[in-house]
Amino acid sequence: YDESVESMEWHTVTLDGRALRTPLGLPLTLPSIALALAVASEWDAQKTYLKPAQMPLMTLCCTAIDQVASDPSAHQTDVLRYLRNDTSCYWADPTEDRVLNRRQSKAWDGLHTTLATNLLGLPDDLGPAHAVGGGEALLLSRKSKGNPMSGLPHPPLLMAKAEEWVNSLDAWSLTALYSACAESKSFFIGAALIHEANKKANSGGRGGEGAAKASDNAYYASVKDGKWAAGAARIEEEFNIENWGLVEGGHDYDRLNCSIQMHAASFLAQTVASSGSRSVAAGHAD
Repeated sequence: YDESVESMEWHTVTLDGRALRTPLGLPLTLPSIALALAVASEWDAQKTYLKPAQMPLMTLCCTAIDQVASDPSAHQTDVLRYLRNDTSCYWADPTEDRVLNRRQSKAWDGLHTTLATNLLGLPDDLGPAHAVGGGEALLLSRKSKGNPMSGLPHPPLLMAKAEEWVNSLDAWSLTALYSACAESKSFFIGAALIHEANKKANSGGRGGEGAAKASDNAYYASVKDGKWAAGAARIEEEFNIENWGLVEGGHDYDRLNCSIQMHAASFLAQTVASSGSRSVAAGHAD
């Protein structure tokens, strides 16, 4: 990697003495030395043929520079779509499947209330809509006079605050959020990764926020990193594998890909937050 000598501390990666560029030909300038080193290690691991699937950070960085920085609207819209049909808002009926419900509770307890209050600034008693059981899920998510758009009828204030927060993210954080949401089919799981990254950066890497409210205890019981996100995103899949078995070449690849994408998104969010850089904001690049 080569360090930039400009006023902002930018970094790039060189291959055979030449600085790398994105698929659109833009300079691969990165806001964090840790991120640059990680991207360089992905290139070092390549042998005779390039394998993009083994370069998740390079892919995310190119997406941020080529697509999100110039026009973030498509990614912002897609992220909010995941909120309306958030996987973590659909719970198994405990009277029908208490084991699955217990696992969902272990992974998701406190996720919605803590993010709604601490991240979106909503009152303690205002959170997302939930559906328990298949029948209620179909009833709540269908279009109706009171719910003109398909998906769960979340409070309008929550939707507005979520949109405001998503639109405030820089290109790097928005790219990490979008990747995590797309892999988990959950706005809240993706948002937890970004919230954790910013929380660590603001607390000097300690990860704490002082005294947590009693309702937050379940949320702060585990670190919201790539490992947590991969597990939280695959509650039903792993439950079904335990009951019906694993299909080699299918379930195992899905599990691995989910882990790779979540760890990459978490790493991107944390390194960018730690660098304190907001130079490439959503909507424009310097």
